Amino acid sequence: MQPLDVTKTRLQLGGPNTQSVGALCTHMFKVEGVSAFYKGLEPFVMHLVTKYACRWYFNEFFRGLCSSSGVSLLAEEGGNVTIFGGFLAGFGSGITEAILIVTPFEVIKTRLQQQTGTDKSKMKYKGLTHCAKTIVEEEGASALWKGNVACMARQGINQLMLFGCYPIMKKQIYGLEREQKTEFHQSIILGTAAGAIGPLFNNPLDVCKTRMMAQKTVPGKSLKYTGVIQCISTIAREEGAAALMRGVWLRIARLAPGMGITFTTVEKFNEHFGDAF
Repeated sequence: MQPLDVTKTRLQLGGPNTQSVGALCTHMFKVEGVSAFYKGLEPFVMHLVTKYACRWYFNEFFRGLCSSSGVSLLAEEGGNVTIFGGFLAGFGSGITEAILIVTPFEVIKTRLQQQTGTDKSKMKYKGLTHCAKTIVEEEGASALWKGNVACMARQGINQLMLFGCYPIMKKQIYGLEREQKTEFHQSIILGTAAGAIGPLFNNPLDVCKTRMMAQKTVPGKSLKYTGVIQCISTIAREEGAAALMRGVWLRIARLAPGMGITFTTVEKFNEHFGDAF
């Protein structure tokens, strides 16, 4: 899925040859080669592994809080979490992963993917560790959390839709409760469908997040994008509202099947090893 993510980032940053996905990919391939589509792979892999672990853990954590809250809006009699509680738990999970993991890794990933060319010796950032160190030295540790508000909103909406819609679709389509087992094809279909909903709703936040994370703090110079609302309004004013939906189909192409695979893995893991844990 990495080539889709790199292409999405370049498309959202704008500039020459970003009029279409085809033009961008052709330019990247001719000028930088196939390896350009795997820039930022190390932080991408590391943050996905830790992010998904964090995501599932905190979703269950917040569901537990809802279940034991005694609030009828969050839990039914007997402790079953309500639909609203499920959405709220997903939202809390998304915000938590954004703060702890997603934002700093996305900042590093965006900076690495932003770099053009093939000669690493001429690139400012040489890799994950060097990039993080350089950002902290030049811009301060807080720079690793640039775009955090936009990232929190994006992740919150993503996981609200993901964990909220999955059990609803599971019940409506296959007549199964959340705890019941699914067949392989069922979890693939449900996870893929649930994973596609969030990006459709929050792509402007993703574009905003990418632009803010790509900004370098330079002493004496003010940043172009200073906040979520200001960033989104500036992009819409300068580039048109359509610019806020850049990369949405690339995001869906990456995230939706990724969630199908992840839900299937989680479902099968629980099915085979649940009693042992």
